Amino acid sequence: MDFFDGPGGMFARMIPGAPRPKARTPTVTSGDSVIFDFGALDARTFDATFNALNDVVMGGASDAEVTLEREGYARLAGETEDVRGGFASFKCRDFERPLDLSAYEGVRLTCRGDGKTYKVILYDNDESWGGVAFHQTFVCPSNGEFSTVDLKFSDFVPVQRGRGVAKGDSGYRTTTGKNVMSMQFMLSKFEYGMERKNTGYAPGPFEFELKRVEAYK
Repeated sequence: MDFFDGPGGMFARMIPGAPRPKARTPTVTSGDSVIFDFGALDARTFDATFNALNDVVMGGASDAEVTLEREGYARLAGETEDVRGGFASFKCRDFERPLDLSAYEGVRLTCRGDGKTYKVILYDNDESWGGVAFHQTFVCPSNGEFSTVDLKFSDFVPVQRGRGVAKGDSGYRTTTGKNVMSMQFMLSKFEYGMERKNTGYAPGPFEFELKRVEAYK
């Protein structure tokens, strides 16, 4: 957790004014809506921006790593187990300032997968471990080719501390992509909160490759 929160991990959040590592906010314009282009990233920038985040943070034993491949994509691969945790992922550090994507309909992934159901998590605050985050699942085809997957902001589901936040709950809210602080890409045995199992998940080896993330209209 030191990668995301600085020395002390999550405990660093309890220290007022403690510095936390940040990532440069992507520049998204009407002429260039790319958020992450892994083919244009060098290894140093990649390693300073992204890191694996697996269920060991909650006592699990899933093991996965994220790497920048020379062919120009990020590769998340490893093995999950679902006795305790049941997820593996990679995440970017919080941006230096929020990314405003509200002029767009959603985010588009260019990815290649193994037929399993993955999900994207959007954070619009710096309370990644306790605040509301927005989840949406998707299947990346396993035909060996990179494909595009569109995820509308209106279809993201609010989740807090492993629970789906229902309409009428005090913490319920949706996202328009207005203040994106961080993004996470995950394989999990849960769909939207621990009350909903992911039917497109199975423990064992997996592989997910991501070439580009961009906003679309």
